[in-house]
Amino acid sequence: MKRILSSKSFALGMALLMVISILGTSFAPSGTAFAAESSQTVTKASVSEATYGAAEIILKKGIQSDWQAMGLVRAGIKLPASYQTAFENEVKANNGTYTNVTDYARRVLASTAIGIDATNLAGFDLVEKIYNNDRMTNLGLSGVIFSLQALDSGHYSMPANAKWTTDKLISEIVSKQNTDGGFTLSTGASDPDMTAMTLTALSAHMDKPEVKTAGERAITWLSQKQQSHGGYGDSSESVAQVIIALTSNKVDPTEQRFTKDGHHLIDRLLSFRTVDGGFAHTLSGSYNSLATEQALQALAAYQLYLKGEGGFYNFPHPVKQPLAVSASVIIEGPKGFIAEGNVRSASALDALKKLTAEKNITLDLTSSSFGDYVSGIQGVKAGLYGGYDGWNYAVSREGQWIFPSVGMADFVLQKSDRVVVYYGDSGTQLVGSVTLTPTPVAAGKSFSVNVKKSSLDWESGKVISVPANAVQVKVGPKTVTTDTYGVAVFPDGISNGVQTLTVTGYSEGKAPSVARYTQRLLINPVFADQKNISSWATTAVQNAFEKGLMEGIGGGTALNFAPKENITRAQFAAMLLRLTNNLPSATSSVSPFSDVKSNAWYYGYVLKAKELGILEGVTATSFKPNGLISRQDMAVMITRAFQLKDSASAPTFKDAKAISAYALPAVKLVTVKGYMTSFNGFFDPSAPVTREMAAVVTVRLLNK
Repeated sequence: MKRILSSKSFALGMALLMVISILGTSFAPSGTAFAAESSQTVTKASVSEATYGAAEIILKKGIQSDWQAMGLVRAGIKLPASYQTAFENEVKANNGTYTNVTDYARRVLASTAIGIDATNLAGFDLVEKIYNNDRMTNLGLSGVIFSLQALDSGHYSMPANAKWTTDKLISEIVSKQNTDGGFTLSTGASDPDMTAMTLTALSAHMDKPEVKTAGERAITWLSQKQQSHGGYGDSSESVAQVIIALTSNKVDPTEQRFTKDGHHLIDRLLSFRTVDGGFAHTLSGSYNSLATEQALQALAAYQLYLKGEGGFYNFPHPVKQPLAVSASVIIEGPKGFIAEGNVRSASALDALKKLTAEKNITLDLTSSSFGDYVSGIQGVKAGLYGGYDGWNYAVSREGQWIFPSVGMADFVLQKSDRVVVYYGDSGTQLVGSVTLTPTPVAAGKSFSVNVKKSSLDWESGKVISVPANAVQVKVGPKTVTTDTYGVAVFPDGISNGVQTLTVTGYSEGKAPSVARYTQRLLINPVFADQKNISSWATTAVQNAFEKGLMEGIGGGTALNFAPKENITRAQFAAMLLRLTNNLPSATSSVSPFSDVKSNAWYYGYVLKAKELGILEGVTATSFKPNGLISRQDMAVMITRAFQLKDSASAPTFKDAKAISAYALPAVKLVTVKGYMTSFNGFFDPSAPVTREMAAVVTVRLLNK
């Protein structure tokens, strides 16, 4: 005979189904129909047996939802490795982007439960997608409560200017409590499921008076609505959610307040258990995947409560995963340069793998008890000279050499690191410093280059520098060997313009004495139009050019800077990315702008700047890459790129009314910090930015 649910039970079921559709669940087929077990007296042993049985059947059928995985983890069951692999692959396949905030919350909870920091889940920061979400309340209260729960689960921090801070989320939740003390998804009568889930989310904040009051009212409402059979309506899921909520708030679900006619919540939950170890949605039903996963969570929560180990979502702190950062890699062989490039990687070995893959270079790795090590690159194998020569690496960070004591796979990169992979032996050192005298170097005038080499003193652990004698210094077409003091003199000078200074220590039949080193060398006058550069901008232009933040126009002996030309939107986007050490997007990325073509030099820069929120299109499909940058738009882009915070001091401008409302806060910020300046009290917001102006601002930002 078909069972007909009461209208009240139907309403509760519909509310739960709405939450399920929002949060996502498994799509497992129903199992074989079995009769439900009869209710029995609850013992700790029966709870343990039920927990094990639910876990066993989930594993048998295969993990089909993140909620099942969380239940297994909190029940102390080890997850199969395939779950994490599939979980991370799914995030990668979606590029870490989902429609609803609950989609992010569920994945953050699952990630944290299995010990992965969700700020770097498969390379994506899903935590930021929660606290800066524009659709937080689109799905009623569910988005807010699960977002709070997700942020609390891993003790994740958020910036003060986040769209949704913890306090904002709590305030939003408390404001939605019904007068009777319960909660509902959107509007209408309170229901047990939403009240329980809200109570769970608030559990970590009961030290706040307003939360404590709301929590006590919600607990009272749940007690009052509990029925004589010990549950709520005909569903097992409502009972499971209330158990999770109470144990999260250190309330025993078998205590007097939650015992009706001799039946408490645990007793009621176990009455839904099926003979195969799963749980049914209703007493007359068979195995149900949703009912089983929620029952497992509730049983695990109860056992955690009995052990005094906190609530179900009180996960251990996740392991901090190294973030992929922008870094450069250069490979120097025993007789010459092999490759160089920029990559985004978390470790030195991963960076090398990416570069060799991009350049189609053969990389040979050998496994050992200490991890993988490089045994060959482009056919050059270790032991080439019959000794202990082979492939080594070092890292240049903020101008200082690091000689790691760990393998490349274990060396965690920081932004702007320069990884040098070089072939050498115990005598091969790295160029530590290059000093030119005089400076700046003038065309046709004598100058000297002082080279020092660096190595690690393994006994003291300190990096030592000594003169690099007998190495070759090449500038332009001329090569000079350094003397005993590491000095190479160029008595006749070199022609003006941009030259490359190269230091090498190649030797026939043995490893190099130093790894090859290069740098850009500017010899005045650098630009054919040098006299057109304003005196206040001359040094900045040279510095910006020398650091590779700006490029000249033309080439050869007729390189110009064009200081008075206006800078374009694409040019300034590229400058900001270089300043913030962000790599341009791959040319395979799809452009949202019809006027940004994949063969344009600025393609990757524009796409990356758009991705980072530094700039937007003129319209949804148009960017105007060659459009000019105004002073106020430059201020806005700088503020976004460097995430500048509001300043207490607020300068005033005589032309303040001419500054657009969207740009005024940014204009105030950049002037307070000295990155841009006003002229006699005027900011001149609509004036276009010239290349020499951009050079000055760029150098100020570089030295901030």
